[in-house]
Amino acid sequence: MQRANTSEERTPLVQPTYVFESSISRGYQKRLRKFQCAVCVILIVVLSVTMLVTVGYNLTVDDTTEAPMINLTAVNPDFQPILKMSLPLEGPPPPEWPLEATSTEDIASAVAKGNAALQKRRKMESILTPLDKDSPASRAQRAAATSADIKPLADVAYAAEQATRSLIDGTNSSMLDGSVGIGPMINGSFPEPPYCRPATTPCELSKYRAQDGSCNNLQNPLRWGVSNTPFRRVLPASYGDGISSPRTGVNGVMLPSARDVSVTVHRPSYAHDSTLTVMLAVWGQFIDHDITATALSKGENSSSLQCCNSKGPVHPECFPVPLDEEDPYYQDYNITCMEFVRSAPAPTCHFGAREQLNQATAFLDASAVYSFAEKKTWKLREGTRGQLRMLRIGPWQLLPPSTDPNDGCNTVEMNAKGRYCFESGDERANENLHLTTMHLIWARQHNRVATELIKLNQLWSDEMVFQEARRIVGAQMQHITYSEFLPAILGVDVMWALNLTLRSEGYSSIYDPSVDPSIANHFASSAFRFAHTLLPGLIHNVDVSTGTVSYTHLHEMLFNPFALYNTDKGGKTCSKLSNHLFERPIVINTSITTTTPRDTMLHPCGLDLVSLNIQRGRDHGLPSYPAWRELCGLSRPKTFDDLKAIFDELSLSRICKIYQSVDDIDLYTGALAENPRGRLLGPTLTCLIADQFYRLKVGDRFWYETDDPEIRFTLEQLHEIRKTTLAGIICANEELLDQAQPRVMEALSATNPLVDCKELPQPDFTPWKEGGPKETKNKKGKKSRL
Repeated sequence: MQRANTSEERTPLVQPTYVFESSISRGYQKRLRKFQCAVCVILIVVLSVTMLVTVGYNLTVDDTTEAPMINLTAVNPDFQPILKMSLPLEGPPPPEWPLEATSTEDIASAVAKGNAALQKRRKMESILTPLDKDSPASRAQRAAATSADIKPLADVAYAAEQATRSLIDGTNSSMLDGSVGIGPMINGSFPEPPYCRPATTPCELSKYRAQDGSCNNLQNPLRWGVSNTPFRRVLPASYGDGISSPRTGVNGVMLPSARDVSVTVHRPSYAHDSTLTVMLAVWGQFIDHDITATALSKGENSSSLQCCNSKGPVHPECFPVPLDEEDPYYQDYNITCMEFVRSAPAPTCHFGAREQLNQATAFLDASAVYSFAEKKTWKLREGTRGQLRMLRIGPWQLLPPSTDPNDGCNTVEMNAKGRYCFESGDERANENLHLTTMHLIWARQHNRVATELIKLNQLWSDEMVFQEARRIVGAQMQHITYSEFLPAILGVDVMWALNLTLRSEGYSSIYDPSVDPSIANHFASSAFRFAHTLLPGLIHNVDVSTGTVSYTHLHEMLFNPFALYNTDKGGKTCSKLSNHLFERPIVINTSITTTTPRDTMLHPCGLDLVSLNIQRGRDHGLPSYPAWRELCGLSRPKTFDDLKAIFDELSLSRICKIYQSVDDIDLYTGALAENPRGRLLGPTLTCLIADQFYRLKVGDRFWYETDDPEIRFTLEQLHEIRKTTLAGIICANEELLDQAQPRVMEALSATNPLVDCKELPQPDFTPWKEGGPKETKNKKGKKSRL
């Protein structure tokens, strides 16, 4: 059914539009008409029942009571504040700096101490033994894809952090309350990144995004949403010492081990909406990697840090997870320590509390496809006809191979067979086979779009074709995220109420340069990690040639993309993440078989993803769960009894056993314990995720619906982009796929049946013929690309 046309910013409260073109077969049209008749009958019945219920309700309430809105929130009163809240969320101001005055002499002395502490740490790093590169922990650190460029920034931030510690030495700890706030500006006391200084050159206006996100916001061109800048902090940090040490419990007591919380509270699986598919989680991870890339602390020469080494010095950025001697899984391996290294600190331009660093651009700009680093982008490009490089095996095209033996993915065995992991715009593309496949599909999509553009405009240069195709692909990713992904996780009622819906026609004037689109710290380190609970332990595979069904453990797909080389079969594509993350059993010699006892194998077990998520929140100094409910306008629980109306019964009984106080509960644990009452997410996660995606829409000057005459698509081009669906993208770029449901993030149903791929709508690129990007002059006479 097609959504009614409207010129308003907010579209009607209906499911996303999927318009089928005239290529639909007559058989399908006939089935559709029959189905529509059945729907009409059902709707009449439902409306009749609804009217009776509404009348009954109105007879029982006061005349001044507003009739309830008929939507999913009717069964969950906790969602009413979410529908009424105003975005973007604004937290309280940071705490006041505890010192009334800081003299130049005090700063100079503190800077000297900060530099001395850094030199001491560097000396220690020179003698540390890095992790075994084949260990799960080493692969986990390399999976974070921390660039070598981060180490110098983190070192400077560490020195400034130690200087802060010197400045406030002797201050009453009760005055810090989790964060010392923002102190005096660094003003060159330490080397500073460009974003700490005013921009020295004006932004070059272009209708194409800068690769690193700079100049998106013209008032904050080097900071807001730009790669390699600090995360945005909404609530003041809650550090144990007010500066940088991980969060502690109420009154400074130790929090329970993150692994104990994982085992005690978190279930192997969550009861999710059965109408959703694993593609929801895959898309969530794909766009997460597009907008977030938390940098980790590194040792000398950006080496991985070993934190569970009891025989030598421990790096100050270590924060390992203690394991109980009777841990239900790790006791079999006599392991009592789980490796964990803290996130790298970011220069904040001030003395004060620690902030972490986001390597990615904040914007949904397809940087997972193209990279946010211009040097890497050039490496991915073919250099002709606007194409990305591909590996061609017969008629098949795969991502280009990564021949780096230290990338955390490649293995000697596979390399000897001529099989390598893949290169893409994001270093984490090989993390699991589903994610690798998504990267492959979008690389193919870019090349497909570029091919169509060059057919229409044969005089366009390689650069012109590449940039226009990149612009289109970014717009398609934004459209899919807001038309398919977000309605599934937030609900169409929340999308409507918070102005997250898309227009069905025309332009949008929603851009607000005062809205900071930078990724929030809590979003990257906790809230958006909810998708980890969506991943099944077993992945269902079907052999295209035989129809044989098989199952693969999810952990066996981590950093194991080599099945994509099985092109003759089309490439075969949770509790397993609780104990097996990054596991790759390495045997001592080739004579060892699968029946070899565990103690004769190196690195026989992996990490626990839930434990790492909880530990990461503590590492980042995220305030406890109740503070986030209060930020969202929800009731703030003060006792465990207050949680009875919020948590599901099983989670509450377990949380009461392990946390000493309600104010100790971690955000990740508390938010997942909320009873969603028929929805995918509880109100706190819904609130925090909605806020970030609101900012990514409203705070993006290059948002694909923009009416900015210097940036916008033509109305005809925008009409074609709105035909984009993830099902259409997959079908257009995977020849082995014959059928798909129109909404691939939703399970098959009467309203979402399997259809022939040829029946799915596809954009027509004719509106891009001629009239392409031209070189003009801006008001200052400088040439700029439009």
